[in-house]
Amino acid sequence: MFFLMIDIIGKALERGLKLGANYVDVRVEKQQSELVMSEDGKPKEASFSIEDGVGARALAGGSWGFSAMQLKEETENQIILRAVEDAVKLAKAVKNSSSKIELAEVKPFKDVVKAKFKIDPKGIALEEKMNFCTEASDRIIKYDPAVKKSSSAIVSLSTDKTFSSSEGAVIQESQIVVLGILHAQAVEGNASEYYSHTTGGVGGFEALKEYDLVEHSEEIAEKAVALVKAPPAPTKKLPVILDQEFASILSHEILGHPSEADRIIGKEAAWAGRSWWNGKTGEKMFSDKLTVVSDATLGGYLGSFKYDDEGVPAKRIVHIDKGFLRGFLHSRETAKIFNVEPNGTMRAMSYLFAPLIRMTNTYVEKGDWKFDEMLEGIKEGIYLKGEKIPSIDSRRYNFQISAKEAYMIYNGELSELRRSPTLTGTSKEFLSSIDAIGDDLIIFPIPNCGKGEPMQTMRVGNGGPHMRGIGMVTGPR
Repeated sequence: MFFLMIDIIGKALERGLKLGANYVDVRVEKQQSELVMSEDGKPKEASFSIEDGVGARALAGGSWGFSAMQLKEETENQIILRAVEDAVKLAKAVKNSSSKIELAEVKPFKDVVKAKFKIDPKGIALEEKMNFCTEASDRIIKYDPAVKKSSSAIVSLSTDKTFSSSEGAVIQESQIVVLGILHAQAVEGNASEYYSHTTGGVGGFEALKEYDLVEHSEEIAEKAVALVKAPPAPTKKLPVILDQEFASILSHEILGHPSEADRIIGKEAAWAGRSWWNGKTGEKMFSDKLTVVSDATLGGYLGSFKYDDEGVPAKRIVHIDKGFLRGFLHSRETAKIFNVEPNGTMRAMSYLFAPLIRMTNTYVEKGDWKFDEMLEGIKEGIYLKGEKIPSIDSRRYNFQISAKEAYMIYNGELSELRRSPTLTGTSKEFLSSIDAIGDDLIIFPIPNCGKGEPMQTMRVGNGGPHMRGIGMVTGPR
């Protein structure tokens, strides 16, 4: 069936070139998704969907055209052909004479990449998954009277994608993703706090065997209850230690997004997507302790894959090297503008969308500090754990990021728990203050990174080790 599909796609690509396109590519995708969810100890939702479709891009007259259609097996050859024809027509209709789009050259790969997993989630009965979720949310809601809401969910997604281009690329890549989610909300008087945790990544159900939702459910409830009963975080500027999860949202919001080359050149500006890094390549930006990379070649994380949706192999990309700005995430189009090589970061949410430059696994590289060493010498400070709500300006310069929890630090030792802390500042000032990076890197699953118009949510990995700097922390008003 695969080789028959390639023959059909090949004829469609030839048709696109005959109609006047300079370049055409086609993505044929089949996605199967399943959601099992419980709330307050009772089953809430179980859904399963299968979606097949084709997305075609054509470059003609210096402009892009894109067309997407749902596939039906009995007419898939006509549908693929029509998608290509429509993409060419749309590209010609744009007639963008002001800025002709060109693509950086790439090697056209031929490859088959099979999904890697130990336990196929389709082999686990729906009832078993629901039992996991129901017991987990039941334990959370019954943990303490202060817990007013609980939920647990298991999400699995399998994707089979065939990419082919008029340059000769033919790539079939399959992938399985499994995620487990726990959530607890506690209320005490006028205070309300929630605590949640997401686990999993690229691979099979083994991820939820290693992190058992039921086994960890009461930990989530305990955190929520402790937080709602805790005094508020202070409002003051002081030494700050960030844990790995807080580092993950920092890596995402103020280090990952500004590294996207379409933001650098202003193509995302209309949708609150700019970058203050424009024109600063080679400059000293932050602390010399800080090195930031994106690496889709790492196995098992949500931002892991072998080829992007332009058929470009995944790479390790250095954005910040000991404080200096080095490189961006590039498509073939932006790579041509910057006169660099494309680095495999163009991805689409599904066949329904044209690909965009997206983060992969973006993180702060580990250093050589131990956590206890970071505490030493701090007379008064604060330890921020977990990520909650980010608020970032469109250039990714000014930020406010809330943590799940905070612990005061006095004379080099952790002290009482505080609730609702928010780190506020500018990227330049805070990241320049970093004076210690831990040796304990963790990369977390981020399943819902939003970008583009229409909005596309994308799965990425973000993380970092413990980090220490000076920051302004504000408590609840």
